[in-house]
Amino acid sequence: MTRVLFVGSGAFGEPTLKALAGRGQCVCVVTGTDKKAGRKQKLTPTPIGACAEALGLPCIKTDNINAEHRIHEIEFDTMVVIAFGQKLSDELIEKYDAVNLHASLLPRWRGAAPIHAAIMHGDSETGVSVITLASTMDGGLVLASTSTAIGVEETTGDLHDRLAQMGPEVIERVLQGERLNAIQDESQVTYASKLSRKDAVLDLSLNSEVIARQIRGLSPWPSCHLIIGGVDCKLLNAKAVSGTGTAGEIIDGHAIACGEGAIEIAELKPSGGKAMGWQEFCNGRSIKVGDFCEVPT
Repeated sequence: MTRVLFVGSGAFGEPTLKALAGRGQCVCVVTGTDKKAGRKQKLTPTPIGACAEALGLPCIKTDNINAEHRIHEIEFDTMVVIAFGQKLSDELIEKYDAVNLHASLLPRWRGAAPIHAAIMHGDSETGVSVITLASTMDGGLVLASTSTAIGVEETTGDLHDRLAQMGPEVIERVLQGERLNAIQDESQVTYASKLSRKDAVLDLSLNSEVIARQIRGLSPWPSCHLIIGGVDCKLLNAKAVSGTGTAGEIIDGHAIACGEGAIEIAELKPSGGKAMGWQEFCNGRSIKVGDFCEVPT
């Protein structure tokens, strides 16, 4: 049985960690240190740190894995790295057998936000890839991969959770010896840069397909907003529909006109309220055809 040192911080790695722990393969977890979070700024473990604690696994918390000497005292066969957020040194990845689970079909969408990018660019499919670690970001050999179609109304949050559930199977294939060692075609490389709230500012003069993909691709974070009926609303899901009107205008069917076509809001969260559908939001509010939505400044 392959003994695994699991290295990760983000929730994307939870299903794989649980699977490895269930098979008795995970000997230790390495994750980021606890950070202050929430209104009370309470020290909070990473999702993987919390998961390791719940599973009763030994856990090393560090802000610099490359300076963490305790790793070298652990007996393990393979280091499985998933959504860790720290770059491992060449010395570390040369010393150990190390593999990484990445949320795209490499070489498409290397980088920090591959799921967001796949939805925002209208990709019909994506998947997960297991690669060797390399000095070039996400540029290692592809050992194994699994693909899946992207749902026409799927958000980044939805797709994130589905891809995370695909991780255990493809990681297990690699641990059992499947290693294609395929070199990535550099001519096909695309990059998914780290996102910020600025990327979520809508331009309603654009095509409705582009806007709807932006809303879905940035849900639940950083999330697009519109002021509708005087209320700042976080847009959780939307689809493109036919319709004409001035950009930002509420038209028949309660769609919102764009530069070309219109968007239909499937789910939104008004400031201070809960997530709800469009009709529930409109109930009790004087929102009517001809009103205009605004992009928050």
